[in-house]
Amino acid sequence: MPKVQFIFAIHNHQPVGNFDFVAEEAYQKSYLPFVKLLEKHSKIKITLHYTGILYHFFERHHPDFIDMLKKLVAEGRAEILSGGFYEPILAVLPDDDKIGQIKMLTNYVRAVLGYDAGGMWLAERVWEPHLPRPIAAAGINHVVVDDFHFKMAGLRDDDLDGYYLTEEQDSVLRIFPGSERLRYLIPFRPPEETIELLASLRSTERNRLAVMADDGEKFGIWPETYHSVYEEGWLDRFFTLIEQSGDWLETTTFSEYLKKEPPRGRIYLPTASYMEMGEWSLPTRAMKEYDEALAKVKNSPEFGGLRPFIKGGFWRNFLAKYSESNHMYKRMMMVSRKVREALGAPDGPGAGKTGLLSPMVDHLYQSQCNDSYWHGVFGGLYLPHLRSAVYEHLIQAEELADKTLRTGKAKGGRGKGEDRENKAGWLEVETGDFDCDGSEEVMLNSELLNIFIDPAEGGRISELDWKPRSFNLTNTLTRRREVYHEKILQMVRDRASDAPGGAQTIHERVAVKEEGLQFHLLYDWYVRGSLLDHFLGSGVDLASFMRSEYYEAGDFVLGSYGVKSDRTNGRAVVVLERSGSVAGLGVKLQKELSLRSAASGFTVKYMITNLSAEELNTSFGPEFNFSLLAGDAHDRYYDIPGHVLDRRNLASIGETNNVNQVGLVDEWLKLRLSLVFSQPAVLWRAPVETVSQSEAGFERVYQSSMVMPIWRISLGPGSSWGIEIAVKIE
Repeated sequence: MPKVQFIFAIHNHQPVGNFDFVAEEAYQKSYLPFVKLLEKHSKIKITLHYTGILYHFFERHHPDFIDMLKKLVAEGRAEILSGGFYEPILAVLPDDDKIGQIKMLTNYVRAVLGYDAGGMWLAERVWEPHLPRPIAAAGINHVVVDDFHFKMAGLRDDDLDGYYLTEEQDSVLRIFPGSERLRYLIPFRPPEETIELLASLRSTERNRLAVMADDGEKFGIWPETYHSVYEEGWLDRFFTLIEQSGDWLETTTFSEYLKKEPPRGRIYLPTASYMEMGEWSLPTRAMKEYDEALAKVKNSPEFGGLRPFIKGGFWRNFLAKYSESNHMYKRMMMVSRKVREALGAPDGPGAGKTGLLSPMVDHLYQSQCNDSYWHGVFGGLYLPHLRSAVYEHLIQAEELADKTLRTGKAKGGRGKGEDRENKAGWLEVETGDFDCDGSEEVMLNSELLNIFIDPAEGGRISELDWKPRSFNLTNTLTRRREVYHEKILQMVRDRASDAPGGAQTIHERVAVKEEGLQFHLLYDWYVRGSLLDHFLGSGVDLASFMRSEYYEAGDFVLGSYGVKSDRTNGRAVVVLERSGSVAGLGVKLQKELSLRSAASGFTVKYMITNLSAEELNTSFGPEFNFSLLAGDAHDRYYDIPGHVLDRRNLASIGETNNVNQVGLVDEWLKLRLSLVFSQPAVLWRAPVETVSQSEAGFERVYQSSMVMPIWRISLGPGSSWGIEIAVKIE
């Protein structure tokens, strides 16, 4: 008698750089109780996926959990999925990295759990048509995505009770549709409703398949779910109901199902992810219009069939929506190229020589973890510690690659001058369109520092890496308007008190983590960075400046600068120059950034010239944004010699007169960053804070500290004024 075949696939993941206490809470509330309950129900088969990040966490803190997984595998009750070891968005990686990440996890699962994984989890179900070839090359023969992908290709529910074949250049892959309806039912509705849905698939002619493939964290970590899933017994009841329905319902795994059932046919899926991702990746204005269009379709039964064709954007749109994401991604691609070049160098640490993955490649792979590159209902890109972890591993991978490549060049016969420079500290100047925006950038790369300069974007510093701590000091985020900000304002207007109780999906929740968030909905009109050149009209104060409610007298912040760069005698100089307007008067601004090969800092010399026939009276301030990750920690603070601050934490706000030097101190990193001015300045300092959403609700997040020295200048026609700023890192 045919049975309904049910595949219960659970994906478990924590981002690179997440705090151990977060992973520990997930372990205690989700990963461990789920498997313990599974052990009690011996008739239930399961498909499990854990990212390499979690396997490393289990090894360090809970090796007995790995033994529990081994037991399930040995009993034939658990299929283990492979995937990218550090959970990257595979579609946007070079093929070598795609294949390497998958093989790394497949090899780990084989060595540690004794399981040969033929299937894989696709991070965020981000599918692009070219993927079958590298996935097949990595030894994988089946993958699961959402049924939404299939419906976009024209299939309907009654077509989705099996798997399909797809291919790319003769590389064949078996692809399963995961049910969106089951995703929303489990575990948020009574388990009987899921059993009813599965029962509706019963057939006297053939076995029919249903797949639930979703995050394991929804079983205990998502808000209210620990209480409903375990304390109230949702999961125990669900497993019991499955066992009681054994005459018509059977749990299976992807690999088992492939052995006994043929494919439903051939399919070529469009570029897609799950439906919510298509919404989140859209620009804010389009996202609002998309929500409105989707609501009309959902509320009009006659248009219900159109829903799969209203797909929104796709994952790569995040690189256009958030310039910080694009910069981080393009940096990763740059480092990936360097790593591949280093692996091919005469002494490159290739895996083929030792049979082990080199630290250089491992750091690169960790930097590819997807969470920091995008933002939806999870914090993702908005979380500074996750972005910082990406940069940490990028910087370490690049350092190892640079070391290999420099050694190879020295052995290749560059001569004694190269060796002498290596001993004294090395220095390179690179130019190119690193972020693929159509304009060239400049990178200064030394033994201690990376400095990325974007001449076309206000001549700003977009990245400042301190290599001894593998830390990007300018890892900030621009304050942007997000569609969900309207929900906060609506809550303030309504102050509704009749929200539904019990567990809800993270897409349904509306909650705030603190009162007064509406007062922090502030937006920038330029991309945050350092060396942003402001000319301020009279009456501008710090509060209006941070609210972006002031008169910017100059056109330099968004202006394009001409650039010249040179490297001689262990010193690199980048000269940026722009002729623009300040309060209607012609002004030329030149800033010269100078870096020595072994220096732990750099200097910037400004020269401002009045090109007009009238006197120029203005205030000038170069804006810096520095991120030391914790705005209110006691061990991270401002130090202004000669001044006592009422509040000195990095999230403090204030104006200080007659400042010659300001320091930002991070005792945890054992780091001090100082700005030293050749003339006393009025100093503004203020936190850059964003309001973002997470699975637990809306929250305010400290991104960086804005520091801006200001000088009042009066210049007659043709006259000039100059200032020097030394940036020191200790």
